[in-house]
Order: sequence, then C-alpha cells, then structure tokens
Amino acid sequence: MGIAGATALGSRRLSRPQTFAALNFAALTAHQYEEYEDPGYFPGQFNAGVLHSDKPDRYPLNTNTALIVNVPLAYTFYALPIAFPKHRVLGIAPVLFGFLQAAGHGTIFPRLAGDRYSPGFLASLLLHVPIGVNYLRALHAEEPIKRSDLAKAAAYNLAFAISSIAGPNILVKNKNSPYRFTAKQMGPHSPSGPAA
Repeated sequence: MGIAGATALGSRRLSRPQTFAALNFAALTAHQYEEYEDPGYFPGQFNAGVLHSDKPDRYPLNTNTALIVNVPLAYTFYALPIAFPKHRVLGIAPVLFGFLQAAGHGTIFPRLAGDRYSPGFLASLLLHVPIGVNYLRALHAEEPIKRSDLAKAAAYNLAFAISSIAGPNILVKNKNSPYRFTAKQMGPHSPSGPAA
C-alpha cells in the first residue's frame, strides 16, 4: 500500500515507464503475500513438492533465506528501474521475471509438486503480466526496444536468479536451521498433514 500510495503521490514526477515499474514493485509485494501468507504454502510446495526435501519446513528454503531473497535483494531488483529509468535493461529484467513467475507458478511448480495451484500465480497473472506489458509499451513509445535490450535484460535476469535467488539458498541452507516455516506455510506438504 505504501508503494502504491507513493506512486500515486509522485505520479506527476514519474515517467510512464517509471510509474509502471513502481506498480510492478507493488505487484511483487502482493505476489510475496500470496506465496507466504494467503494461501501462503509456497515454501512447503517448493521444498517438499518440487525439491523433495526430507526437512521441508527448513531446507533448503527457510525463513532466513526467504527474507534475504524477498526483501533486500528482490526489492532492490524491482526498485532500480524507478530510481534509474534511463537504464532500460533495469526495467525490462523485472518485467521478464514477472512473466517467468506467471509461467513457473502457473504450470511448472504445480506440475512438479503434484498440486493444482501454486501460490503466487494469481498475482503474477493478474498483476505482473498486465503491468509488464504496459511497461514495455510505455518504454517502446519513448524509444523502440532493441533486441540487444532484451538480450541484456535476459542476461541480467539470469544473473539475478543465480546470485540473488539460488545463491542465498545454497549458501545459507541448513538442515538444522532454527528458521522454520509454519504448518500453514507448509500447507498440503506439511509432514503432519495439511494445515487447518
């Protein structure tokens, strides 16, 4: 709500691409809410359903790594195009990432986990995709998007995924971690059965 409010208050100072980049950042927070709170069982789906962890409430993803990935790293990734709008690649990359989120949560994660749904899909489909499409249109209206822009954004996206998503999950994973997910966050993948 804070991001959306700040965007509304500052909309006269922001370019159209910056406005859509800010909305995409707000969409990220809705996406994270869906993953971790309501319905909130993405951690269980990822650890148990996708990776078949024997300690799915804390390994390899745990609340510590989720915090590192989702707050300082992801927030920076999505805030950079607002702060530096002339660097088009910084804005295209989160848009592409949002499209990948829709594909991942829409088909890949549920299929691998044997689930019907993956928390994060609705926010990706209803927010990241339309906001991303409009960001690209606004950017293209200023100056045509080149193939080199897309290639650089794809490379930046890959670097972000490796360094800021996979990296923390590899470096901070711990089967004895005290940073555990709740039964609700494990959902149908809870070792004790689905949470009420």
